[in-house]
Formats: sequence, structure tokens, C-alpha cells
Amino acid sequence: MSGDVGTFADAGNLEHCAKYLNQTLVTFGFPASLDLFATDPVSIARTCNCMYALLQQRQRDIEFRESTNDLRQRMQSDISRLEAKIERMDAQLAAKDRELATLTRTEAKNTAALKAHIEKLQQERDEFQKMVIGNQQVRTQQIHETKKKEKEYIKLQGEAKPSIDGEEKGIITFRNGNNELVAERGTTARNMDWKKE
Repeated sequence: MSGDVGTFADAGNLEHCAKYLNQTLVTFGFPASLDLFATDPVSIARTCNCMYALLQQRQRDIEFRESTNDLRQRMQSDISRLEAKIERMDAQLAAKDRELATLTRTEAKNTAALKAHIEKLQQERDEFQKMVIGNQQVRTQQIHETKKKEKEYIKLQGEAKPSIDGEEKGIITFRNGNNELVAERGTTARNMDWKKE
């Protein structure tokens, strides 16, 4: 082989290069048994077919590379859109987290205020119930004392016995059940005041 860079065959290694090409073509599935020194039409046609297959493979490689590049660009574009969407979703999630934290603090504050208000109302209710019970007790005691006084009054009315000690004296005496003098009253015009013993 020549020392030129990129040179594969030259006039001195044609047979070796032809043998290597035939083996490599067979390995990669291309038509083989190429006779590069032949002048008959069949050998030349076989060589042309092999070259045509190589050109077709090259075209497929180019198309595959282009489609792969297109696919890679589409995937990169999709990735960029997904990354932007993820960033937006992260921002929305952070905003929702802040909103949730605010709502949680507000709810805790409202709950504490409501609890304090309920406790205050319960305390006021307890105090009112105490007042109601106290008023009921006072009223019951007053009713009891009133009934007691009414009984005493009725008893006094039944036990008081007015007696007249003399019409000429004009004095009416009131005595209790033990015949004790309770009060005297004058019936004359000059003696109308009560006189208690």
C-alpha cells in the first residue's frame, strides 16, 4: 500500500485489495466473488451491481442519519417543552404550598379564636346558670317566707279575739290564743289610736 493518507489500493497491491474487498463484502451481506480484472460483461455487471448496492446502502445510511437527526431534534424539543412545563408546574406547586400554608395558619388562628369564643360563651352560660339558680333559690325562699307570713297572718286572724271591755269606755282589746292582751283600740273620737301593751 502507498504511504498516501487515505489511499487503500495502488498498482502494487490490487490482488490483495480485491481479496480483502470480496471478504468484507461477504461479511456485510453484499454480492461477492468480484473479479476486478475481468473484461467479460458478466463480471463487469456483477461489479456494477455490487457498486449499486453499496450506493443504495450509502443512501439508506444518509436517510437514516437524517431521520435520526430529525428524531433527535424533535426529542430535544419535546424535552425542552417538558422541562418548561415542569418548571411551570414546580412554580404552581410552590404557590399552592404557600397558599396551603397561609390557609393552614388562618384556619389555626380561626380555630383558636372560635375555641376562645366558645369557652367565653360557656363561662357566661355557667355564670348565668349560677345567677338563675341563685335567683330561683331567692325566689323560693321569698315564696316560702311569704307563705309562712300568710300562715302566721291567718293564724293570727283566727287566734285574735277582739273583746269589748265596756261600751262606755269605748275600748276594744285584742287577745291571742293564750288570752294575752295584744292591743287595745279606742272607739271614741278622742281615742282612736292603737295602744300596744
